[in-house]
This record gives sequence, structure tokens and C-alpha cells, in this order.
Amino acid sequence: MARRRALLGAVSLVVAALLGLVASPAAHATGAAAATQNSSAQIQGEHPELNGYRIKTVNSSAVYLVLDGKRRGIPNEATYFNLFRSWDGIQNVIDIDRIDDGGNLSDGAMLAKSPSSATVYLVSNGIKRGITSAAVFDKYSFDWDKIVTVSAVVLDAVPNGPVISS
Repeated sequence: MARRRALLGAVSLVVAALLGLVASPAAHATGAAAATQNSSAQIQGEHPELNGYRIKTVNSSAVYLVLDGKRRGIPNEATYFNLFRSWDGIQNVIDIDRIDDGGNLSDGAMLAKSPSSATVYLVSNGIKRGITSAAVFDKYSFDWDKIVTVSAVVLDAVPNGPVISS
């Protein structure tokens, strides 16, 4: 299963590189990044093939999560570490503006579940989004140790948003 996820991740990176979205070390070394950027200027919009990626530009410390094919800003380090284990695995993107802006996750976004259910939710911007499987949870590199158990009454009071299924 882990090998399959690794292969899927590698295929996604290749697709992203072909679309001119992810910078490769070779592209930086040869100056090909600028050529890739110019040749793929027409590719803009939602990129569901990048769902689950944590991305940033080389020139900025801002980190984004790709969710629903859009980049979602992670507002601060505390929020980042509510969701993820480490900075490892963040991909550098050549032109982040080619990925539609989906707004920021809310300050303090978290992973939550109730004691009476196995469903884990991403809680952000006043809604909870169910994560459909352990495979999807792992694809997003969420940290199992960061899940907060809250009472069912509290979690049920948060409106449902679209599920995270890919």
C-alpha cells in the first residue's frame, strides 16, 4: 500500500512537472524553469491532480495546501503544526498563481473527531470536512497524532462541508 502511494505521488509530480507547476532541481540548474514557465502560460485554473500537496514558491516562506484543486494558504506555523508533522515534503512551485486561489485555511484549523465515530474532519472556516479514508488522510500528509477528540455535541454543531475524497 505504501509503495502504491509512493508510485502515485511520483506520477503526480511528473504530471505537475509536465504542466510546468513544480520546479525540478534540474530546471533550476539549467535555467529551464523560465522556459517551462513561458511555454505553459496557458495552463491556469484548478489542479485536482495536485490535491494533497503542500506547496510554496522558492522566494517565499508561505505554504499552501492544495485542496479541491485550489491552493489554500496556511496562515501561520501554529496552524500548520495543528495539521502536519513536519516541513518535509513541501514542493516548490514555479508559478503558484497558475493554481487558483481558494482562500486561506482559518487560523487554528484542526483535525477533529468525536469519541463515537471514526470519521476525522478537517475543521476550518466554520465548517467540517470529513476525510473519507485513511489513504486520503495519508495522501494529504496529515498527522494522525494531531487529531483532537471533541464531544459529539460540539462537532455536530459545526456545519458539514464537502468531503475530502481525493
